[in-house]
Amino acid sequence: MIKRIITNTAAASVLFAVLVLTSGLIAQSPSPSPANGSSANSDYTITSSVETGFRYRDVSGNLNKYRSDLNYDTGFRLFDSSFYVEDHTGKSFFDKALFMGSGWGADPSGMFRTSMEKAGGFRFDANVRKVDYYNYLVNHVNPANAAFGEHFADTVHNFGDFDVVGFPESEIFRFKVGYSYNRTDGPGGFTHRAYSDEFGVKSDIDNGADDLRLGVEGRIYGFNMGLDYGHRWFSDNTRYFIDALNLGNNPTNNPRLFTFDRDNPIKGSTDYVNVRLQRTFAERFDVTARAIYSLTDTSFHVTENATGRDNSNNFVDQDLFNITGGARRPQVRADVGVTYMVTSKFRISNTFTFDDFDITGSNDSLENRVTRSAAGAAQAPFIERIVSWRSTSYQRISNLIEGDYQFGPRFGFHLGYRYTHRDVLLKGYDQNFRTNVITPTEEGATNSTNAFIAGFKAKPMKNWAIYGDIEKGSADNVFTRLANYDYTNYRIRSVATFGNLVWNVSAIAKNNENPAQSIIDPTRNVINDVSSRTFSTNVDWSPTQAFQLSGGYNYQYLTSLSDILVPLGVTTPPFGPYTPGVSEFYIRDSYYYVDASYVMKRVSFYGSWRFDDDNGQGSRATPPFNSSNIITSYPMGMHSPEFRVSVKLSRNIDWNFGYQYYKYRDDLAPSQNYSAHLPYTSLRFYFGTSADR
Repeated sequence: MIKRIITNTAAASVLFAVLVLTSGLIAQSPSPSPANGSSANSDYTITSSVETGFRYRDVSGNLNKYRSDLNYDTGFRLFDSSFYVEDHTGKSFFDKALFMGSGWGADPSGMFRTSMEKAGGFRFDANVRKVDYYNYLVNHVNPANAAFGEHFADTVHNFGDFDVVGFPESEIFRFKVGYSYNRTDGPGGFTHRAYSDEFGVKSDIDNGADDLRLGVEGRIYGFNMGLDYGHRWFSDNTRYFIDALNLGNNPTNNPRLFTFDRDNPIKGSTDYVNVRLQRTFAERFDVTARAIYSLTDTSFHVTENATGRDNSNNFVDQDLFNITGGARRPQVRADVGVTYMVTSKFRISNTFTFDDFDITGSNDSLENRVTRSAAGAAQAPFIERIVSWRSTSYQRISNLIEGDYQFGPRFGFHLGYRYTHRDVLLKGYDQNFRTNVITPTEEGATNSTNAFIAGFKAKPMKNWAIYGDIEKGSADNVFTRLANYDYTNYRIRSVATFGNLVWNVSAIAKNNENPAQSIIDPTRNVINDVSSRTFSTNVDWSPTQAFQLSGGYNYQYLTSLSDILVPLGVTTPPFGPYTPGVSEFYIRDSYYYVDASYVMKRVSFYGSWRFDDDNGQGSRATPPFNSSNIITSYPMGMHSPEFRVSVKLSRNIDWNFGYQYYKYRDDLAPSQNYSAHLPYTSLRFYFGTSADR
């Protein structure tokens, strides 16, 4: 797998280098050509530029947090570079070709893109990407060794798409072939719970997927039709282990692990078929339909073994798990939409959706534990086998009907109503061969929801438009044991143009209430109430072609209040000890930005400033640990100015230099704070038949 990733990346880089070299050689041709970044002779039009340079990184503060947020490094990098060619002879296998690359080197992400086409023949698109992902959670560290983070990932993610369309301009018949790959590997860490303690465990992350796509589309008897087939192979071969004595997160108690190893290979495949059609009759009645059938099969095998001491200080010579299982998920989804133009001003549309899937799975778990007493005496082995089976049936229908009326060029509105109905049935059993007990499970739920939709578009002035809509009703909860969401959403937006100035203002309000019933105390009703408000505005000003200025502000206001039950020792038989409380979460986030650019004959300037500040819970004091009320937020700030200067050294060379600064502030965990200085410089070379821009 690693060889394949290296091969893909190297191939993209080599190909790009060859193209750049080719464009450089072509640039030496003495044929005359136009300016403005392109060049042409009787056979070809060529435009190419390559920008490469160096970035320096200086970080003070928490390096792990910086890498989790940004992960820019010191070193050489490839900036936005491209090669574009047009063949006017008609003798080549392509008419147009574009090759682009960016981000390779010291950047955390890089991409290579290719687009090629031949009129009447084919279109080819390829996009190869790489992401160096790093994430370190400071709230999961070993108390005995704060330098060892137990939840982290340091992976390389390689993925790409390749698609060919045959006869792309044809309305009668087109075909498509596509392939995608997805690979992630690298070290990671997580925690394993055993013997009433928690242990940091390392992992070798290794997962991936491959997709194959085939399709045809065209027009038959006036219908635009399409048929797609796809197949995906996916697997996860991540291994979890410890390579030294592990005392756990509480080194003062008895539990510890001498060895730990878990192999959990997961393999599966998905097949799908997508059929669609569309036709408009007499330019008044439109029908669009789609049906998708998919089938996913998954199998897994877990082999886990641990040795050490348990919470009673017994020696654990073997704690072996062997688990095998699998699942199958067939699904059918169909959508049918119709739109009827009653008059030139009045339109009615209806969309019906049907969704049905079944999940059937089982697993066979065998545990074999061999222990000795603290004095070394052999104890009776513990052997337990449990077989489980589950089946979930899900069916949901949804219908949305809407009407639009346009009174004139200045005002229009729409009304709509949505209805959904859902049936869910869960069946299963657990069979314990050690106790010879079979526990059946069966649970069903039926649910219906309703929602009303309304909106308008108004133009008080020729250069001013206002959009607004509201949606109120109930929505399915993803968890069947909870009641529907009762929600009300508002949205309004204003766009005004005053000469060379464009001003946008928008506001969104969402209220979501989720009533439920406590499982611990069925007589108690609990509510989760989330209120969200978002306001944003931005201005773009271009007084001249050389000067542009834009800026904006966004404010997010969110309050979440949830009824909870906290185990603080108050006994209410038969449900156990708990104290009613409230969990509160707050966001009060302000985001500002300003961008400016100025272009002169030989020098251009660009500057930006971004500032993000979340005040969180504000002056609300966090209750003590043993309180039944919980107040949480994430007050933080990020300050990031940047400037860049580009100097035209010659007809085909620019010199760029710039500077980025990031300053992160965490009010609750100051140890997470960091600041980063990222100066960079680069040279951009322009190539063409006569080296013009």
